[in-house]
Amino acid sequence: MSIGSLSATLNAKSVVVLAAIAVVGIGGIGGAVAGVGPTGGFDVPFAQQQEPTSAPETAVHLGPSDATVRVGETATYDVVVANASGGVGDHVAVVSVDDPSVASIREVSLRGNQSAEAAEVSIAPDGSSANLTAAPTDAADGGSVVVATVTVGGDAPGTSDVGLRVDGLDTDAGDSYNVTDVGGAAIAVEPNPDPAEFRVSRLNASHNVTQGEPFNVSVSVTNDGDLEATQTVRYELDLADSEAVVGNGTATGNGTATGNETATGNGTAAADETVDSDEPFEADRVVATREVTLAGHDRETVTFSGVNVTDVDPGSHRHGVSTENDSVTGVVDVEAAARSDPGPETAVRLLPSGVPVDADEPEVTGETVDPGETTTYDVVVANASGGVGAYEFTVDVEDVTYATVADVTARGGASDATTEVVFVEDGAAANVTAVPADTDDNGSVTVATLAIEGHAVGTTDLGLRVDALANENGTRYNVTTVTGATITSESDYSGGSASTGDGDASDDGGPTSRDEISRAKYGVAFEDLGSKTVGEVQAIYNRQPFPGDADPAEVDTRDEISDARYNASFSELDRDAAIEVQNAYDAQFGSLPSDPGHSRDNISRALYDADFAELDAEQTGEVQAIYNRQPFPDDVTPDEIRTRDEITNDRYGVQYDYDDISRGTKIEIQNAYDAQFGDGEE
Repeated sequence: MSIGSLSATLNAKSVVVLAAIAVVGIGGIGGAVAGVGPTGGFDVPFAQQQEPTSAPETAVHLGPSDATVRVGETATYDVVVANASGGVGDHVAVVSVDDPSVASIREVSLRGNQSAEAAEVSIAPDGSSANLTAAPTDAADGGSVVVATVTVGGDAPGTSDVGLRVDGLDTDAGDSYNVTDVGGAAIAVEPNPDPAEFRVSRLNASHNVTQGEPFNVSVSVTNDGDLEATQTVRYELDLADSEAVVGNGTATGNGTATGNETATGNGTAAADETVDSDEPFEADRVVATREVTLAGHDRETVTFSGVNVTDVDPGSHRHGVSTENDSVTGVVDVEAAARSDPGPETAVRLLPSGVPVDADEPEVTGETVDPGETTTYDVVVANASGGVGAYEFTVDVEDVTYATVADVTARGGASDATTEVVFVEDGAAANVTAVPADTDDNGSVTVATLAIEGHAVGTTDLGLRVDALANENGTRYNVTTVTGATITSESDYSGGSASTGDGDASDDGGPTSRDEISRAKYGVAFEDLGSKTVGEVQAIYNRQPFPGDADPAEVDTRDEISDARYNASFSELDRDAAIEVQNAYDAQFGSLPSDPGHSRDNISRALYDADFAELDAEQTGEVQAIYNRQPFPDDVTPDEIRTRDEITNDRYGVQYDYDDISRGTKIEIQNAYDAQFGDGEE
């Protein structure tokens, strides 16, 4: 007998009863039993009959063949009879999920006009399978017919097959189909992305905050989540029941800046301490806000410029920056406002030591030094009236490739207790604060002497910024002019090999030494390079041997290629230019991969959980660099490769990137990076 004659029985009795009926010989639907996938414990057998040779053939499958969802989302699959030449009458099928820990069946909808007696759906308690029994009365003849829709939900990350088994299929007239093929499907369940988490760190304020004068505050904001979001970044200050005038917020980082003005110089933070917290910082007043949008795992430096403390009492005040998720706080010291009447006028100059300081326009404003050697410059108050009783200034080197600040000596009898010298970024700048006691009363006064060390061959500017200057009576000078200087690093090197002093000379015919590479490119010994160029030389040294016995001077750094092609440094390039320059750099050491084992998308997803096309310019360059180093040694996979920044973060903390670390540490990190590809030594 056909499925139609069993409908009432199926409605009244369980699937087990139906199985029992089949076992004792009650006639069932004719046709072959076919299926794929597990049954999940449900089984609806049919007594087998010999298929008549005239039985129409068809195939049944799940569509679509695969789907991808996130945890908690659902996908739907249709049970499709591919060629219903005789329409669709009675049918029985089982849909199952191979791994119910990954996904489960949530719902089954039978299609067509179903009678209550003929239709039944049984879903296993764990959602691993579902039995479908139905007899549509108006299924179309011919073509594909959807007889049911199955909803499958994602429960945990992973993949699973979705199986289909057809236990019986009749035409609309009650004849059995010959089911020649049954096709299942698959489901992939991806983890849900982490929500945006805006973390703040590196709170930094102008070193001396004076009542009535604007100051700048900056903070680093990082989105630790996977999703892009916009949050309000708030700057707050304890005002002691006073008001504050707020300037315009400015954002720096990622090559963009907005606002009317930005902080300048390398001022040391005035905070005595900074404290990170998950709770928003609550002060007397929110004095400035910024709306900041960050993609997942991006970082930006947010600067609040022109904050004025006219009505804040002198003394120490708590201040901080907070987001929805985090806050960082510190202490800012507000000094009493200077008297409104202008003080005596003067000029401050940075001059090579020994140059006459009383000339209106000194002819010599720069010095020449051998790489690795130092020369001295004086900070001179050109026209002191009443001596110099207190000062604060900053000297910075425009390009540390050529020189750095090596030492600072405060002059004028300043005591150790009232003198502070802070070196910034490995000698890129120095901040000096002092209270001398017995300087000359009038004329030119030298308040500090700086030792500047030469590095690579070239010339760079030395900048000078005066933040505070007062005479011995405490009267602030009106500084009308501030003049910097220059320094030139020269070398008499004329070629040939030399010992490096680092144990890697090439006199024995071995690889080109770091000293030879350094002298060929910069005209100085390796030990005399600054923190930026030392990493570039180490990277070239580790890629030996050079193809075709290329001379080290012929190997260009990424910055050199970028400057030649785009008149910009590598860090300033857009995505397309970064790819082009990275390829040109790597091509110097051998052919680029023609049939690599890992695509840029694979590497990008392993590093940043994003497709290559979604990366910013910096990330693009990092992925392209790793892509070009294929094949990786010993079947290393992309998720085992780390960038220089990641290695730096692992060893020295997330507050440090590769560009931030010192000379010796750069060598260590570059070696660790190249060792991943079988180059150099860690």
